[in-house]
Amino acid sequence: MDTAMQFNKGDRVEYKGQDDQKHTGEIRGIQGQPPQARYTVRDENTNVEEQVEERKIERQL
Repeated sequence: MDTAMQFNKGDRVEYKGQDDQKHTGEIRGIQGQPPQARYTVRDENTNVEEQVEERKIERQL
């Protein structure tokens, strides 16, 4: 069974950043295929983009 979540460019998500804290941001790009996809997410508060593994995205907002 495939239980991987699928996220799309433009989705608002809550995720764990590299600092291991919760952040919210918008998916700006996708590399690879779920469940090993990596997402470029722009943090809503800092406007900084970072690469986030799919498993670190907690939910879509």
